[in-house]
Amino acid sequence: MIIHLVRHGETATSGQSYAGRTDVTMTETGLRQARRIAEELRDAPIRAVLTSPLRRAYETAAPIAALHALVPVVDPDLTEFDFGAYEGISKQETRLRLRKDHLIDPVPEGESLHDVWNRVGRVADRLRALRDPSGEVVIVGHFWSNRLLFGRMSGFAFEPACRNRNYRPDCGASVALWLGP
Repeated sequence: MIIHLVRHGETATSGQSYAGRTDVTMTETGLRQARRIAEELRDAPIRAVLTSPLRRAYETAAPIAALHALVPVVDPDLTEFDFGAYEGISKQETRLRLRKDHLIDPVPEGESLHDVWNRVGRVADRLRALRDPSGEVVIVGHFWSNRLLFGRMSGFAFEPACRNRNYRPDCGASVALWLGP
């Protein structure tokens, strides 16, 4: 089975501030990115589209699902990292070192990368249970949720998945993963 891992389209906060759980909408560029990904996947045998409940992810998933006569399935386990007390703070003002300081210890009022690892692990388990070789699944998420799901699906252990720099999803980007038997 092929999994298309998609990061939501651009938002006004992308690269500017910590907006893990903040429910922001996409910019015009983000909406164009969502339409472009949908077109790229037009001829793929998509059987399901799973999405984070956050608006920017759902707005990215909707045109993909529509082209395949599907309805996006909201999965709370795909929600982005909870930056807690850092939500809305400028990335230039405060630099978080999640992989160094928050692998296991949560950010104040938020979560740790290990918390995200556990959440996306449930998604990975559900995907492995599907094992539909004739169908493809689209997952629309966020930077950290996608990055750690990619690590899980690629067979990495937790810390190597956090430190691996091979997959750093850009806004509006898609990568295909083969989930073998």
